Amino acid sequence: MDNLQASRINGGNSLSGRRASDFYPTPPEVTFALLKFLRLPTQTHIWEPACGDGHIVNVMEAMDYQVTGTDIQSGDDFLIIRPMDCDWIITNPPFRLAEQFIKRCAEHNKPFALLLKTQFWNAAKRHRLFQEVTPTWILPLTWRPDFTGGGQAMMDMAWNVWRPGHKKTYFYPLAKPSKEEMEMLEKANYEHDTGRSDYKS
Repeated sequence: MDNLQASRINGGNSLSGRRASDFYPTPPEVTFALLKFLRLPTQTHIWEPACGDGHIVNVMEAMDYQVTGTDIQSGDDFLIIRPMDCDWIITNPPFRLAEQFIKRCAEHNKPFALLLKTQFWNAAKRHRLFQEVTPTWILPLTWRPDFTGGGQAMMDMAWNVWRPGHKKTYFYPLAKPSKEEMEMLEKANYEHDTGRSDYKS
């Protein structure tokens, strides 16, 4: 492995380099795996503050959650706008702003989940952040998601979940959803788009 390839894997760069605003659409199985683990009641109101083109939003809505999606590209900078009314905050934050997103989410005093690189906490400079805003669950994915759509799945990722008042961290690897589960999700997404969703999480 040459130094350039190693840098891309460590930093999350595809072969074409970083994308504008760190926009890497989240594959549906990544969101599905988190929600399957959380088992939130249907109709839970979730705020997705870095929604991009709605990849995470689409999955959550197909699973009968109420979702508010905002994004800096449409003028809603999560780091400065007023908090939305919600039960949870769930997003895949821009890699370079992950620390700021953690701190901002914590200020809202709501449960939240962020998709981060598995090595995110493997840095001395983040030790204090871990102590101050301690995740309740670290949920590594047992597969590498393809964020580019080009078959270049280079990053190990993990959902990190925080619940206000919890100061102990648990670790649980998430299995990749089955083909049958993803077919069911695709069907539910279609039915949601046509106003006929009956998916139950």
